[in-house]
Amino acid sequence: QSNALAVMAFAPRDSLLHAPDMYMKKLVVNRLAAGAIDLSLPLTDNLRNVAKALGKPLDKLRMVTLDKPRLSAAIEEATQLGVKVFALPDGDVAASVLTCWQDNPYDVMYTIGGAPEGVISACAVKALGGDMQAELIDFCQAKGDYTENRQIAEQERKRCKAMGVDVNRVYSLDELVRGNDILFSATGVTG
Repeated sequence: QSNALAVMAFAPRDSLLHAPDMYMKKLVVNRLAAGAIDLSLPLTDNLRNVAKALGKPLDKLRMVTLDKPRLSAAIEEATQLGVKVFALPDGDVAASVLTCWQDNPYDVMYTIGGAPEGVISACAVKALGGDMQAELIDFCQAKGDYTENRQIAEQERKRCKAMGVDVNRVYSLDELVRGNDILFSATGVTG
């Protein structure tokens, strides 16, 4: 599959956010826009702030996300601002890495994907000098508030409480990965 990676992230014990396997909202920028993001603000505000930090008009800003129904509103919002949107079928870890490269194809990554992938992405972002914020969201917030989703969301919230992490709290990069003693490795998978 396109954008497939085999990845490893290493850090000292208890230095990575211990998050359950659930959805996580993620916002990533490279070092030139570090400090310009605030996941508690609307996406429009973040895109404007990143464009300003990079010295670009909105119609030159490049956002990468996932091509998933849960992100259709974000894709529409960015497109209406004139932002060039790249919607990948999968691969938010790869997108995080590409956003932080020096000659990067993307200026900002905004997505809702897996929390474990978010923590792995945070290791890569930190190693590459970028910036990231993330927020754990429950199943209803990611997939819709339907009766069949509520039980899953309730279980996720209980698991988070037991693990000592908060749903709907914005975590900074330094809260996702404490310290700088990290190692991230990735290799493309071909087939």
